[in-house]
Amino acid sequence: MIPHIEFSEKGKLMTGDKDKSAVYQAIYEEAYNYLLSFKGIDESMIERHLSRCEENKPRTLEDVLLRMLKSISNKRGMPKSIGKVEDLKIYLEDFSSNRILKRYDGDWKKLFMTIKDNHGTNSRMTINKPNNYWVIFCKGTISASSFLSKFKSLEDFNEFVKPFLVNEYTKASFPLLLSKEIFGLGFALACDFLKEIGYLDFPKPDVHIITIFYGTGISKSKEDYAVFKDVIKFSNVINKTPYQVDKLFWLVGSGNFYLNNIKIKTNRDQFIEMIEQKYGDRL
Repeated sequence: MIPHIEFSEKGKLMTGDKDKSAVYQAIYEEAYNYLLSFKGIDESMIERHLSRCEENKPRTLEDVLLRMLKSISNKRGMPKSIGKVEDLKIYLEDFSSNRILKRYDGDWKKLFMTIKDNHGTNSRMTINKPNNYWVIFCKGTISASSFLSKFKSLEDFNEFVKPFLVNEYTKASFPLLLSKEIFGLGFALACDFLKEIGYLDFPKPDVHIITIFYGTGISKSKEDYAVFKDVIKFSNVINKTPYQVDKLFWLVGSGNFYLNNIKIKTNRDQFIEMIEQKYGDRL
């Protein structure tokens, strides 16, 4: 059960709870209760989504590459073209970075043609079009394999990540690094990758998070780097993980309780307006 905060009749925080900690905690509680207001949604369903990260932790570097490729292909419209990344494992050497590089000589075009000639797909595969989803995916696969081939084991990769976990600035620098090293993995998708392999300190500044944080005034910028840091600050203030904050507000924006196969019709603009009216002058 999330902590309760006293409100006045108009929904404003009571006098004595004017610090940012109380305001942020109240907004978190508002988001939680907003979801509970929908028929069929209960606390256990919300908590399941907020704690799912433990089930996603990789066991091998192959798991890390698979998750990275899923994030690369997580652009709008791209999943429909690429399909399930797992279905490509025969061409991707069971997601072994070193074997992928060896098989295709580090050449994304060889990977592209192998998939085109052997894998049934309904989407267009045009090798000379830079924006073609398969071109992006194949370039991303080779660059991701090149990056991960530098690590001897999962433990080695985890040790590499540790120095980035000091504060919001060092945390933000890691997805920035990944976005430069790996083709097709922009800042937000790099955060998605890290979040989904169990690193709780990397929220994904997607359209829902950016819209809610900027719309309510928690963030003063729509830029994903800035919102990323604001989510971390928000989380630290209320003693929640960035993963929990990310998932809660993402559920408010999307209404997609995917672990329960339930989709509710949330209205993020309505939620933003409610938060603005109650707490706008305190943000």
